[in-house]
Amino acid sequence: MKISMNLKRIRLFCVFVIFSTSLFAVEENSKKTDPTKVDLIKSTELDKASVVQKTEQDEADLLITNRRLRADSGSLSLWSVSTSFTYQGGSLSRPKDAQRPNIVKGADALTLQNLTGDVGVKYRLTKLFSLTMSTGVFMTTPFHSTIKTTEKKLQKNFDENHQKMTVNDPLLKATYVNRFFNIQSVTNAKLTLVTNNQQKLDGYQWSYYLSENVMRQLAGTKFSYGANFAIQTYSFSRRNNTLTDRVLGFYPAVEYEINEKLNFRTAFGTFVYQHLSGDEANTYEKRKVYQSIGLGILLGRDVFLYPNIQYIPSDIRSDRTNIALSTNINFF
Repeated sequence: MKISMNLKRIRLFCVFVIFSTSLFAVEENSKKTDPTKVDLIKSTELDKASVVQKTEQDEADLLITNRRLRADSGSLSLWSVSTSFTYQGGSLSRPKDAQRPNIVKGADALTLQNLTGDVGVKYRLTKLFSLTMSTGVFMTTPFHSTIKTTEKKLQKNFDENHQKMTVNDPLLKATYVNRFFNIQSVTNAKLTLVTNNQQKLDGYQWSYYLSENVMRQLAGTKFSYGANFAIQTYSFSRRNNTLTDRVLGFYPAVEYEINEKLNFRTAFGTFVYQHLSGDEANTYEKRKVYQSIGLGILLGRDVFLYPNIQYIPSDIRSDRTNIALSTNINFF
């Protein structure tokens, strides 16, 4: 399905929403006095400086209580190291196959199983704003030496990349956390050099990403709801009219806190549109609606595991249900 959209208006609207809500939250927070901080400072004059510093260091956690958002925003230290590991497996019915079904028909999707491990260095410019530089390793089909397929493109991709380790997409990420109207907010902007062998083979060179991730807990319950708004664009090393150069997405989500260490999460790729580089400027194609279901496992504040599956709700089949595992570990 082709849909005509005004890209400039969409970009301006997203940027306006992100920055206007952030500025509003900063203004509102500046008007409030944290009673905890006041009580702590009054408790003793001898260690006044250390008390203020400790309270300020916890400011991000006072605003962001969601476990997944905390893990994504990183450690509270001035300098810290973060690591992430992601395994994108095959289908639920054939997990040992090298192929990873492209259930949403995305032109930029990785269609072979892959394993990534990244290490990043993070610096907090303020309590709410940080910069992270990271890179790592990427391996296509780490557990497979053969593939059974009749697709020529997939076979070529496998022949050239299977069990080959490359540098994984060095990136620079800016993160801003805040809270407005009792809504927890994490804003991310990423600049990425594409080096993973699957996308690089197709000609992808740079990725530019902007997202606004929000969550709100229902008062008096263990339920939370929210969404992720994201814009991603690509540039290429060579011309290819079949590649995705822009993706616009709205991903609503619901979470339930099972206990202090476990929480259930489901998210939907409800309104996700892609633009192919060969199409007219304002013509977008709507991707298939997909659902993700996962179990968040918290091991301390800075370790978060997330095994999950993705499938198409309108066509639930085990051979079209993908498995995945992601891990965030923050040090210092």
